[in-house]
Amino acid sequence: MNSSRKYNSGQALRRNSGQAVIVSVMFLLLVSTVVVARGANPASADSELARELLDSKRSAILAESGAEDVTYRVRSAQSYDNIEVISLDGFYATTTVTDDVDTGVKTVESEGNIKGAIRQKLVELQKGDEVDFNYGVQAGNGGFLMFNSASVVGNIYSNGSVTGAGNLVQGSVVSATSTGLVDDIHATSSVWSHTINDSTIDGDAYYVVKTDTSVAGNSYPNSVDKPTTTFPLSEAQLDEWEAVAEAGGVISSPCPYKITTDTTIGPKKINCDLEISNNAVVTLSGMIWINGNLTIKNSSGIYLDESLTNKSIALIAHNLSDETTSSKISLENTTTFYNTNTPGSFLFLISRNRSSADGGAAIAIELKNTASGPVFLYTNYGMIDIGNNTKLKAVTGYLISMKNFSRLQYEDGLESTLFDTGPGGSWNVVSWKETQ
Repeated sequence: MNSSRKYNSGQALRRNSGQAVIVSVMFLLLVSTVVVARGANPASADSELARELLDSKRSAILAESGAEDVTYRVRSAQSYDNIEVISLDGFYATTTVTDDVDTGVKTVESEGNIKGAIRQKLVELQKGDEVDFNYGVQAGNGGFLMFNSASVVGNIYSNGSVTGAGNLVQGSVVSATSTGLVDDIHATSSVWSHTINDSTIDGDAYYVVKTDTSVAGNSYPNSVDKPTTTFPLSEAQLDEWEAVAEAGGVISSPCPYKITTDTTIGPKKINCDLEISNNAVVTLSGMIWINGNLTIKNSSGIYLDESLTNKSIALIAHNLSDETTSSKISLENTTTFYNTNTPGSFLFLISRNRSSADGGAAIAIELKNTASGPVFLYTNYGMIDIGNNTKLKAVTGYLISMKNFSRLQYEDGLESTLFDTGPGGSWNVVSWKETQ
């Protein structure tokens, strides 16, 4: 009897011990679960915050991209809509452009939204009337040609070749890209070109190929070719200047329109060829758009109105129906240009003839005989031919040729030229900030 009770007591003890172990394990599992759960909540929250932060940053980048895209297009006079949308990885930024007519401020507001994380960028642009002309000569793919005793005082940047006959350039010379060539030029400063041939360089030389060339400074073989550069005035900017001229009134007769007496004119659109002759003194008070050719001859004088102070204006030859054989400018005999006696005031003669860029032989701007004064010749796609005793301030053209005793002397002030009206050069950024 006693032994049986002892046996049963041992079994019960073993059963109780096993239950205690199970209870202990269950308790430890419960505690572990609670601890893990409590630890998982902050980790999950941190993970969610990290995802939200990433989405927010991506939204900010998306909004910034939208603002930069539209701002660039506004400042470079490219086309854009009042509402622009760009996408990134399936998400979108919406950019809205508004104009305040009273203040002249253009607002570019861009919103990026990724999974509800919204970021906004706001850019304010103020209308500017400044254009930078940094070179005495800037040539396009057609290049720059010098003959006889032509010379340049200033720097040259050409997307094509620069060739001469020992001609003097008092400045630096750049011929861009792997096809760049500077041939038979005497430069008083440095030269950058893939190939330099038969030249004299008083400064340094940067090149890949150099033959028969003396360099007073340092030589840098295997140099990286310079890139091509764009012209200061876009076609869209010239369109706006024409609109400014047309807003001042349109002259449609008689045609061709001839000015032979002292006259003040501008802003105006002239709906045919314009001829200025017979010693006429013409004072320009605003932009002029000639829907045809411009001819100035017989010792005429061209003045800028004193009310312009230090502002510049343009005479633009652009025949809308003929940009190949028309839209040309011709200066004959003796023509003298005068500013307003204020430094930084220039007249721009602009031809929108594009024969040269299209492979034709027509001359967009031709200077015969003698011309002098603070005048700037400009054409994005045409050829400029400068001859005889011409004295100019700067030239930009697709193809430029200087010959005889022509001389170009770059004038300070052109690097930040102000214009009388219109889009002058750019919209200036006055504010760039995040609003959300």
